Amino acid sequence: MSFESLMNKCQELNRSVEALAALGAELRLRQNGLGSDSRVPSLLQDVVHCIEPGLLDGLEPSQELAVLALIQAFFSQANDLLENPGRDPGWSCEDPVILESQGQVSRLIVRSIDTLAAKRPALGTTLQQAGSFLDVGTGVGWLAIEAARSWPALRIVGIDSWEAALTLARKNLAQSGVSERVELRSQRVEQLDDEKIFTLAWLPGPFIAVELMALALERIYRALAPAGWLIIGLYRQPSDKLGQALTNCELSVVVIRGQQRSSRTGSRRLGFDRIEALSPSPSIMFLMGQRPAVPR
Repeated sequence: MSFESLMNKCQELNRSVEALAALGAELRLRQNGLGSDSRVPSLLQDVVHCIEPGLLDGLEPSQELAVLALIQAFFSQANDLLENPGRDPGWSCEDPVILESQGQVSRLIVRSIDTLAAKRPALGTTLQQAGSFLDVGTGVGWLAIEAARSWPALRIVGIDSWEAALTLARKNLAQSGVSERVELRSQRVEQLDDEKIFTLAWLPGPFIAVELMALALERIYRALAPAGWLIIGLYRQPSDKLGQALTNCELSVVVIRGQQRSSRTGSRRLGFDRIEALSPSPSIMFLMGQRPAVPR
């Protein structure tokens, strides 16, 4: 490829970067009312309209905030990849902007679980009755806080071993209004020693090291109450070649997102019932199973 062809390809890719930035900027103006040149809002709206007419119509403020957080996470992670392409694999981010952006996006998981529960009465009943929810890899705590607000009958336990994230989680929880129902622990999932406590557990599969997944599932199974549910979040494999390359790329998956894997075999070996794979969004897959109510 010639230098000119490479420059043209960079310009082509940059159109998507600038379009996403403009969409995020428009959402920031809607959320914060930031002062700017009076021409800027109109220009941003023109770009958003060109992306897709009516793209932001009908959104609630909380939904706009979630999308803004997702866009901020995209840019923060992409910049981290650009600035640190040679760092060791594994999650070691301490940037509060990236951590908070990831945390805000994780709140959508609660909505996705509610959507599933609306069509699955047994899961819906679990969310409405007294019990406990385990949030593995709670990060800065926003998923745990959203769960406490959405499921008032449940006590929430969030565990994480990344102190940089837990420091922010404690601050967020103190200002949340639900601190009396949320417990934050500095703990790795393989150190979990609870028995028959939790009625629902969330496990972010891509952030669990592949060599620890079997042990993590064993500890969670032991910690689940009879008839308790486990939901594992996984990334879906894109259908296009570029999407597959980005997902499979060690830099994108191992360094930034963790390692992608399937846990269906491990779930069956542990004896989960009602195993089901679902896709709450085009890029995410849930693997759900239930511990038997009666020991086998």
